[in-house]
Amino acid sequence: MLGGYMGRILWVDLSERKLTDQCLDEKMCRDYLGGYGIGMRMTYDNQKASLDPLDPGSIVAFGTGPLTGSPAVIGSRFTVMGKSPISQTWGDANSGGYFGPALKRAGYDMVFLTGASDTPVYLSIDNGRAELKDALELWGMTTYEVDSTLKGLYGRDSQVACIGPAGERGSLLSCIIHDRGRAAARSGFGAVLGSKKVKAIVVRGDEAVPVADAEKAKALRSKYVRQIRVEHVGSSQLYMIGTPALFGLCALGGDAPVKNWSGACLGDFDQSQIESLHHDNFYKFKTKKYGCFGCPIACSGTFDIAEGPYAVSHSHQPEYETISAFGSNCMNSNPESIIKANDICNSYGLDTIGTGSMIAFAMEAYEKGLISAEDAGGLDLSWGNPDAVVKLAEDIALGRGLGEVLSMGLERAAEAIGGGAESFAVHVQGEAIAMHDPRFEPAMSVIYRMFPGKHIQASQFCKPPAFDDEIPGYGADRERQAGRGTQLKSLECLCNVVNCAGVCVFGYLSTHVDCVPEFLSAVTGVDMGVPEAIEVGERISNMRQAFNIREGVNLVKTKVPARVLGAPPLGAGPTAGFSVDSDLILSEYLDAMRWSHEDGRPSKERLLELGMEDVARDLYAS
Repeated sequence: MLGGYMGRILWVDLSERKLTDQCLDEKMCRDYLGGYGIGMRMTYDNQKASLDPLDPGSIVAFGTGPLTGSPAVIGSRFTVMGKSPISQTWGDANSGGYFGPALKRAGYDMVFLTGASDTPVYLSIDNGRAELKDALELWGMTTYEVDSTLKGLYGRDSQVACIGPAGERGSLLSCIIHDRGRAAARSGFGAVLGSKKVKAIVVRGDEAVPVADAEKAKALRSKYVRQIRVEHVGSSQLYMIGTPALFGLCALGGDAPVKNWSGACLGDFDQSQIESLHHDNFYKFKTKKYGCFGCPIACSGTFDIAEGPYAVSHSHQPEYETISAFGSNCMNSNPESIIKANDICNSYGLDTIGTGSMIAFAMEAYEKGLISAEDAGGLDLSWGNPDAVVKLAEDIALGRGLGEVLSMGLERAAEAIGGGAESFAVHVQGEAIAMHDPRFEPAMSVIYRMFPGKHIQASQFCKPPAFDDEIPGYGADRERQAGRGTQLKSLECLCNVVNCAGVCVFGYLSTHVDCVPEFLSAVTGVDMGVPEAIEVGERISNMRQAFNIREGVNLVKTKVPARVLGAPPLGAGPTAGFSVDSDLILSEYLDAMRWSHEDGRPSKERLLELGMEDVARDLYAS
C-alpha cells in the first residue's frame, strides 16, 4: 500500500447492523487521492442514481486524505460527504481539528454509512475494532454533552463527531460538530445522519500513519513551517489574530455582504459599525489559543463571556464567515451576540453560514411585511437587533415557532412564506451563499453556481505563492473580467488536491505552490509535481460533474441571485456601480474544462484521456 494510507475502508449497513472492512485500492488512491475524490467515486459506484439523500439507501461518508495525520503542514482535514439534501447535488463539508487524524490512527481511511437504524446508535472505532452501540441515552443531547459523555467513556485521547438536536429532527441547516465547535458545516449532513439515527462516531487509536520517506517529510515540514511563520505575511497575521481579522479587510474592500446582500459596506453598514466588529472587540473574550492537528498557525481559540444575556463558556471562536453572517448581513454590530449565536449553532449542530443567512432573510421578510412580530413569537426582527439574532438562532436550532420554517433552508422557507419572498432568498440550489461577494471577486459567481453555496473551491480565486503571475489575486483588477473563467480551472483543480489530500487551505495559501505536491511525494512515495496534481484535480472535478449530471441536475442553468451579481449595481461602497459578467466567466470556464454549455456534461474525449472510460459510457450511452 502507498504511504499516507491506512489501507482500510469501513462499510456500515445500519439496517442490517453489518460492518464490513474493505481494502483501499491503490489505483483508486492514485486516480482520486482521498477525501471527496475517493468518496464521490465510490458513492457513484455504490449508490442508485436519483436517490433521495434522506432515503435509507443513501450513502454518507467520512473520509480523510493521505496527508491527514501526516507530518505535512496542517494535515488535519477530513470530509463529510454524499448527496446533499439541500441542493440535491454532490455535497461535501470539510473540517479540521483532530477527528480526521484520530480516525486514521484508529485504522481507517474512510467510513461509509448506508441504511438506517430503527433506534439511535453511535459508531465506535477503537484501535481497529468497529462496533455499533446503543445511543438512546445520547439522543436529545447537545453536541457538547455528547462530546463530554463519550470522552468520559473512551478517554481524552478519543475524538467524537456528532449531531445535535437540529440534526435529529432533520433541519437542512444541521451539520456535524466535533471538538466542541469544529464544524463540517455545509450541505445538510446533520439531517442525513439524523434520518439514519446515527448520533455520533467516536474514534480512538495509536496506529502510526505510514510515511514513504520520513526524513524527506521531516525536512519539508521544517522548510514550510518557516515559510508560514516567517516569510508569509498573511499566515503570520492569521497566527497572531485569526480569521476575525479578515472581517475588517473584507468589509472595507466590499467582500462582506450587507443587509441580506442588498446593502453596501461603508454605506448601509457604516465605518463605526465595521469598527464595532474589529477583532479586538472579539478577542477581549478570548481565553485560550487553539490550533488544529499539526498546525503552525493555530488561528482559532476559545471564548468566555462571564455574564449577561450572551454568556458563554469555553466556546469556539466565531470565524470570519460567522461574523459576517450574523453581523453585517443582519446589520448587527454587537460582537457578544455573534459569539452567543455561534455557540448556539455549535451546541445544537447548525451551519452558521446557513443560519445567519436565514436570519437576514427573515429580517428582510419582516421589513417587507411578510412576517409579523406575532409570526416570530413576539420578536422584533428589525435590522441589527442583536437580541433577535440570538433568539431566532435558538428558535431555528430547536425548530420552535418561525424557527421550524426557517430551519428547512432558504428555498423551502421562501416557498412557505410566499408573497415574493423567493426574490430575496439568496441561495444557489437551496444552499445559502457563503460570505464572499461576487461583486468583489467576479469568479465567485461561477464557484457558487458549480459548487452550490461553497467558498472553499478554487480558494475564492486566491492562489498560492509562485503560481501563475497572470492570475490576479483575490479581488484584484475586478474590472478585468475576461480571462477569469479560464484561469479558474487550474485553481479549482489544485484546490481539489489540497482538500482531498487532507490539508488546510490556509496552509496551502501560505506556502509555495510546490508544498502539497512535495509532501504527497514524500508521504505516499508517488512522485507528483504541480502538473500531475492539476490532472488529478481535474479528474476529481469531472467525477463531481458526472455525479451531478447522473442525478439530473443542470448547474449551468441554475440561477445565481441577481443582487449578488450587481443587477442592479450597488449605489454606494467599494463595489458601487459594478456588475458581474457571469455569462462570460461561465462560458470561459466551461470551455477550459471541456464541458458542455448546455448542461455541463464533460466531453467524452476528456473523460477517456483521464482514464474514466466507465463514466464516459454512462454519460454517452448509445
